Amino acid sequence: MKPTRLKLLVIIALLTLIAWEAHAQAMRCGSRLISEGDPREKVLNECGQPSDVEAWEEERYDYFDRPPPPRLYKEFERYGNAYRVRAFIRVEIWTYNYGPSRFVDYVRMENSIVRKIYSGDTDIKMSGPKGLEERSRRT
Repeated sequence: MKPTRLKLLVIIALLTLIAWEAHAQAMRCGSRLISEGDPREKVLNECGQPSDVEAWEEERYDYFDRPPPPRLYKEFERYGNAYRVRAFIRVEIWTYNYGPSRFVDYVRMENSIVRKIYSGDTDIKMSGPKGLEERSRRT
């Protein structure tokens, strides 16, 4: 195989992998589309109340190579050769269960902004040992 052909195949493979990983998740609510970056209010207006909500706070650190902007960060500390700022993030996982015929949708929000959308099993009640027994009876 010629070196130029091999290079071309490697470039095509890399571009395919990058395109595969670069997709953003979205969720359909009726005829509307919810995607990453949307505010909490839009999700509530388009999809309604979720069937379940899990919420907690996470502590995270942002790192800067020079002192962070004082108008955004009042307190920061020196951390090695960098500066770090501690931030508390409000995380919520909203569950939309549409019944046994559709996948369950999960929406992860951080500070009331959609950060991730993913789908799970077809029905929450069908998970676990009893759900496995019920599935085996159906088939």
